[in-house]
Parts: sequence; C-alpha cells; structure tokens
Amino acid sequence: MARYTLVLVIIGFLFMSSMATAQEVMLVSDTPTDCPFALPPDEVIGQTALCGELTVPENWQQQDGRSITLNYVVLKAQSIAPFPDPVIYLEGGPGVSALVHVPFLAEVFQEIRRYRDVIIYDQRGTAFGTPLFCPTEVASAPLPDNLSLPPLPTSADPEIQALLEGARSLSGFAAAVNCRPYFEAQGFDLSQYSTANSVRDLIAMMRTFGYEAYNIYGISYGTNVALELFRYYDENPGASLPSLRSGIIDGVVPPNVDTRGGQAYVNAYNILRVFEDCEADAACGTAFPNIRQRAVDLLLRIESDPLTVGDEGIAFDDLRRVLVNGLNYSQDGATGSVIGIGAQYFPLMIDELEQGITTTFVGLRDGTLPPIPETATNVQANEPFGSFTTSAGALAGNARDLADQIDELRRLSQRASAALSGERPLPEVFIQNVRLGITQMDTVTATFFPAVVDVLLAADHTRESLAAFGASFDPTGVLVGLMSDDDIAATYRLLEEIRPTISLSNPLMLDIIGCNDRYGSFDLESTFASYRSFEVPDLITKVDVSVNQIVACTVWGLTPQDATLRPPVSTNLPILVSNGSIDPETPVEWGEAAYAGLENAFFITFAYYPHAATAQFDCGPAVAAAFILDPSRMPETSCADDLQLSYFPFILHAGD
Repeated sequence: MARYTLVLVIIGFLFMSSMATAQEVMLVSDTPTDCPFALPPDEVIGQTALCGELTVPENWQQQDGRSITLNYVVLKAQSIAPFPDPVIYLEGGPGVSALVHVPFLAEVFQEIRRYRDVIIYDQRGTAFGTPLFCPTEVASAPLPDNLSLPPLPTSADPEIQALLEGARSLSGFAAAVNCRPYFEAQGFDLSQYSTANSVRDLIAMMRTFGYEAYNIYGISYGTNVALELFRYYDENPGASLPSLRSGIIDGVVPPNVDTRGGQAYVNAYNILRVFEDCEADAACGTAFPNIRQRAVDLLLRIESDPLTVGDEGIAFDDLRRVLVNGLNYSQDGATGSVIGIGAQYFPLMIDELEQGITTTFVGLRDGTLPPIPETATNVQANEPFGSFTTSAGALAGNARDLADQIDELRRLSQRASAALSGERPLPEVFIQNVRLGITQMDTVTATFFPAVVDVLLAADHTRESLAAFGASFDPTGVLVGLMSDDDIAATYRLLEEIRPTISLSNPLMLDIIGCNDRYGSFDLESTFASYRSFEVPDLITKVDVSVNQIVACTVWGLTPQDATLRPPVSTNLPILVSNGSIDPETPVEWGEAAYAGLENAFFITFAYYPHAATAQFDCGPAVAAAFILDPSRMPETSCADDLQLSYFPFILHAGD
C-alpha cells in the first residue's frame, strides 16, 4: 500500500455542523518507521507487521500551525485474501498506550486477524508519537511557598469544601502546577487534547490508509472516541467520509453520562446487581426471595446500628469491604485456573446475617471462601476411567508447559544470537529486550517500573548499575558485559529517550481531556446531592474524583464552560455494546445509557466479567470475532453462560 512510502496526502472533504458547512483541507503525512515498541517475537516487520508515523495538525482549525505525530502498527491478516475492512482498535484511559500492549493485543485479536488486518495506534498525547510527557522530576518538584494560583473553586457545603482543600495536597495538583508551564515552554496547546480532535485524527488516519471500509473496536475511554466518531458520521450525512461497517464498544464511557462523578456509584451498582441476578435465577430466586431489597434493608440498618452476633461485631464498613472484595475473581498463580468469586455467596451471606449467623461473612472476610470450584470439565470420581483421564489431562498440561518453555528458550536463544552476531548495535538490542520485558510484567510491576528507570537514570551511569537493571530482562543483563564504554553511554541515552514510552498510561491525559471535554458539566452540589439520595448512601465511594478533577482543571487553565455532557449518540451502524457485570471502572448502567440511543445495536452483559470483557479469557475475544464476522446479528454467547455456570453458580446452602 502506498502509505508505506513517504507521502503527502491532501484530502478535501466537508466538515458540516448545525450552523454552517465548511471546507477543510487536511494536510497529513505518513512515514514508515521501524516499530519503536515491542512486537511479538513471531512478527516480521515489513511483512506481518507494518509500522508508521502519521503527522497531523495539533489544532485542526489551524492546519498550518504546530503538528504532532501518531504512531501505529498494522498487524496484517494471516489470509492471503483478507476482507477489505480492517479493525481499528481504540484504547482507553484517556492516556493508555495501545502500542505498549501490542503483544497482548495480538493475542486478543488472533481470531479476527485470520481474516482482517488490525490497526493499533496511540491516540494524541499518549506514549508513542508526540506524548504529553512531563518528566518525573518536574511533575513532583516541591511547590514554592509563594505559589501564585488562579482562584480555586470553593463550596458552601462543608463536605465538598473539605475535599476541595484536600485536593491541593494530592500529586495530581502538584503535577498540574509544575507541568503546565513545562508544556507551555515546549509549545503544546493543551486545549487541543480532546475527544473531538481525536475523532478528526481517526478520520484522517482512515482516509490516509484508504481501506474500503472500517470496523471500530473501542474499549473504555476508546468507546467515547468511537461514539463521538459515530455521532460525527450521523451529523454529517453529506460529507465524503471513509465507510464504516460495524462497531464494538466494550466497557462503555458514554458522552451523555457524568462518568467522573459517576465513578462513585460503580461498586454500589455492581454489588446490588448481584442480588438482581439472584432474583432472576430460578434456583437462587426461590431460595432467597426479594433478596435485593433485603440486602438494602440490612445495609441501611447496619449503617445506623452495627450488627452484633455473639462476640462478632459487624460495622457497615466491615460488610462493605467484604462485598467490594467479593466482586473480585482470582486465578491460581501456578495453574492459571479460576479460583472463584465471592459474589456467588452474597445472597447466602445476607440471609444468614438476617438470622444472626456469620459463617459465610467470616469466610469471605478471612479469605477461606470461595474454594476452588468444581467445573464441568472436572472428572467425577465415579466415572469410568476417571483416574486415567485425570492423569492423561495432567500429562497433557505438563507437555504444554514444557513446549512453552522450549519455545521461550528458542526465542531467548534467537535474541542472544542476534545480539552476538552484530546485526544490531548492542544498545539497541538492550532496549528492545527491555521493551519485551515490560510486556511480560504483571500490571502492578509494569505500573511502578518507570520509577525504577527514573532511579537508574538519576544515579551515576555505571556499568554495574546497568547490569543489575538488565539482569531482570534475561538475556539483557549478559549484554552489558559485552558492551564497550561507548555502548554503555549510548544505552543510558537510549533509556532517557524511551522514558516517555515505557509507562502503561499517562494520568495527566485523564485530567486534560476530561477538562476539555466536560468541564462545563461539573456541578459538585448536584453531584453530592445525588450521592446522598442514593438508596444506600454509604455504598458510594470515590466521591472525591469529580472534586479533584475540577481543581485540576482550574490549575491547568482548562475551564471551557461550553464543554458539557452531550445527548446520546444516535446511529444505525451495527454495534455490539458489551460490559462485564463486575466491571470496577465502567458499570453496566453506562453501557445501557449508550445503548438507548443506538438504533441497530446488540447488548451483552458478561456475568462476573471485569473491565474489557471482550478481551478476557477465550470467550470474550471469540464473541467479538463472531460479531465482526457477521454484524447483522447477535453473536453466540453460550461460552460466557457456560463459564458462569461452571465457575460462579450461586451458593444456596452453607454446606455447598
């Protein structure tokens, strides 16, 4: 395709609004690049993976002004005759880097990629391209005593005022104070980092690539970009726009919902939904009739009067902690099998507490429940050849593990051979191995890893420190012993260069885009009035999120009063709306709010799935792939139902 040579694409098309029709010329350049991020070891740059950098205006209204870059990768379809409509993936956050997660996403899209190209890119301001990166030493610098600030918001409500004052001691406040002048000195116009401009970037990208049509797949905040893209198409029917074939929005962040203040309700919604699910289940509903209202009544009673059963005292916070923790599922670290989810015990626990019984409550509180579940795949003891089947299954599992280990050793050997062969300079090989290592970290480790790099770069740039750092990325540590002094210095320089791109997400983007998109909708008094009128007020958490946001917007100088919540998006494009029922970030209710305005959509709730359900386990990606294959109908979801029945059946009796 022509985009893999340097091109200047000049495209004229109509941008229409309710007020006027305007002609805009889009000046976009597309440059092929080496992939500056980690790819799965079996990808071949230039063949199975094509990387590039798109240059777009920072301000789409001033296209001859400052420009920024967006990096992307096209993961090519495995078919020699793929469908002509690729999938474009929109990552969440805002500020999460999709390109950091390419090895994981390549697995998620494995089925889709059998027939279609998959395009993954970093949205404006995120890690790759032109990032809104503020160095740690700048962001965390002590604030001067004589700090000059714009007038900060206040409230006559004592609770809100206390939170507004507390927001000044948070790291986000210091980052806004310190990073705003830093970005201004770099020439950034922070007002241009918005969902509206991300939509324009996306349209420019689709036009530049020139595919016949596109399928849009957004997760979390990426669903907001997707929905606003669909709105743009709906509001500009006469414009010459790239064709859209279908859309998936998963873990929905709708533009018509106060998602910042609304985060306070997430746990409450998810907890009460468990009791609604029980009532909808024939066996559970029979065993525990009207259990949702009974749970609400018990929670309200304990709010004012802690429950005492024998020597056991249960305050509201104790019960809330058990309920919140019980929404989490876990996996056995050795086998990877699902251990269980405490929510399956919630109806039984409420029923017992009403009777003064604490058995299930204590089990959930102390972590002795839930046990490893018996699944439909477990062999029953009385089955013929049961022990033989069990042994064969164990041997098969061991064989798979051994094969995986051999494959990993092969890849390590190839990487070591490439390093020793001199095909690439040792500093570049070191950096590539670090990038691969990041993709294999768990989320917690990867989150704190940038701080480790900051410590390394702040200390003396010695060979010993670099070797100790590289030792955790086998065989990266060995490479240090082969390096010359010039190689050591070059490696440190490369680490400094890649520092903006090794974070999983950029938290500054969350505030900046939130301010530019929604500042005018922030009304703390009405938000807190809604909190207090909720049916179980003390289930509300994160009440400071909207408070911190409005303070940050003031310090950033991003306070557009006309940036408010928008009407629901309306489109007849085939869309799959997906949510996990225990999603801790984007509750099902947000998906329902988006779904209400969609004319040709299918709605699915994955029971007991967390955030980004279509990217979890094997079932979610299979459902997404089925929809992309045929978006005219609801995909088969029996795999999700089977998972629920196998792992998370409601526990109806204490002895179960």
